[in-house]
Amino acid sequence: MVLDMKVAMIGWEYPPFKVGGLGTHCYGLTRSLADKEILVDFYMPKTKHSVQNDKDNLAIIEVGETEIFPYDHPEDKELAGQFFESVYRYNDLLVQKVNGDYTLVHCHDWLTMKAGIALKEKLGVPFILTVHSTEYDRSGWLYPNQWFIDIEREGMEKADRIIAVSHFTKRVIVEKYGINPDKIRVVHNAVYPIGAGEKQNIILFLGRLTIQKGPEFFLQAAKKVLEHEDCRFVVAGMGDMLPRLINEAITLGIANKVIFTGLLTDEEVRYIYQISSAYVMPSVSEPFGITALEAISAGTPVIVSKTSGVSETFRNCLSVDFWDTDEMANKIVSLLRYEPLWKTLAENGKQEIELFTWDNVADHTLSVYGEVT
Repeated sequence: MVLDMKVAMIGWEYPPFKVGGLGTHCYGLTRSLADKEILVDFYMPKTKHSVQNDKDNLAIIEVGETEIFPYDHPEDKELAGQFFESVYRYNDLLVQKVNGDYTLVHCHDWLTMKAGIALKEKLGVPFILTVHSTEYDRSGWLYPNQWFIDIEREGMEKADRIIAVSHFTKRVIVEKYGINPDKIRVVHNAVYPIGAGEKQNIILFLGRLTIQKGPEFFLQAAKKVLEHEDCRFVVAGMGDMLPRLINEAITLGIANKVIFTGLLTDEEVRYIYQISSAYVMPSVSEPFGITALEAISAGTPVIVSKTSGVSETFRNCLSVDFWDTDEMANKIVSLLRYEPLWKTLAENGKQEIELFTWDNVADHTLSVYGEVT
């Protein structure tokens, strides 16, 4: 493995401009690589936010401007055209901007794949691709968009190595995109610990309010829990399902027990994790699920969907089929009623979470780099 290396890493988001786990991953990975004396130039769109960086070996380079969010699926044809045009423009600017003596190019998800393919040819260096989610995940496996799928397949085929965030995602890449499993490596995500707070009778959902994340199943389970327990349910986040979810809470007769917070600041996110008694991640398709690790690090036991990457690697949690709202409700009630169960999951979870560090993620990523350099 070449330790004296310089990496051109290309993403779409980086804190404080962050929509999901992709931004969290890029932040943790780049900083840990920099701590290991790896030179990293991280390319991202120019935003209104001021990106803070205190690492000597890390440079944040903004390219162009965009107001497009990486998980957008615009339905309006005019907006869709603008969206795709923005993505193409960003990739074209990257190909023009990225120059120098790089050891390799490392891209994240479909939004940067076109640039990765072109830069592999332009610079004559290996192309590494990390897949955080696929179009099948984002669409909840209902109506995947062929335009996204074709871009993803081309990027996967042209990449010298693919890093999948879970074995769950690796299977999707192999089975749905026809990619050779021999060039796929699994590197699970990590977390910056949050720390516990004083718990209240709050059951938390936190994430994008989209079909993929299964918030409607959370509300259905809430209805059943509230028939037996007095507690509050918090739905934290934004997304296209918000109006529908508010109406659903009203229809279910639980609107007085459900709080929709909208978008939270990082400080508010930490606080809501700390005071919640349980965190539920009922995703229809979740490549990993960093939010589950964040909740656990705050001393909050978690219930996760069986169709999630975190469920394959983290042991001290409860798992459930996303559609089985009866069982989801039973597990929530169990955590509220039985203190020994709650305490065991909380304490053992906080011990297990110590294994999920960004330093380990960087080490595994460097091993992948070493295979192609």
